Amino acid sequence: MKQKQTLVEIEGYFRKVARAVGLHWGLAEEAGKAARWLAAFDLPGPELMLSHLQNIEGKDYEQFKPIIGSDSINAHWQANDQTLCPIITGAAIADRAKFLLNGHTISLVSAAYPILLAATIGQATRSHNMVITISWANVKLSCYGNGIRIEGDRKDLWLDKTEFVSCQQTFDTLPEQLPSTLSYSIDSEAWKIVDQLAFRTYAPATEESRAGAGAGLTDND
Repeated sequence: MKQKQTLVEIEGYFRKVARAVGLHWGLAEEAGKAARWLAAFDLPGPELMLSHLQNIEGKDYEQFKPIIGSDSINAHWQANDQTLCPIITGAAIADRAKFLLNGHTISLVSAAYPILLAATIGQATRSHNMVITISWANVKLSCYGNGIRIEGDRKDLWLDKTEFVSCQQTFDTLPEQLPSTLSYSIDSEAWKIVDQLAFRTYAPATEESRAGAGAGLTDND
């Protein structure tokens, strides 16, 4: 059974889920935005984001960060001994959008859930007024400030891992799909898991917080 969740709910809940599994708040914000971005195009970003976050739960996210040296723009990025996290890596690429603007290609070795990477990078296209095309397997996803274009084999959009991803600025295409929904239908059982994970971020009640919830210990009337 499916249930509708607003895009605002998608973003807010996945921000909490990402924090619950161990990402710091900055990356958790990116995870929430990426899930919402894909949901706005009616793509299963929330489901894939949930799977990815469950896979990295409790692990040191330093393992999933790209190794970036001084010559990183002309080299392949890869993690220490794990697949690259699409949220961490996408945020790193977005921070280096100026290199793509200068005509460089950023290549990644062994990345998890490339469509989540595309969603994270896609956030940067609006602020930089550019088109970034992410290619993996037999599919290309171009991210515009106001839409997307998908070319190639769409079933490769759902890959949970790919051995090579290329990111570069492109110029000669137009978006074929605009964000068109304010809500997203997600499997009810999956949403229960999201809700349970998000609940972990709520602080337990203490004597001080319970006292502060009422009039308190001081009567100013």
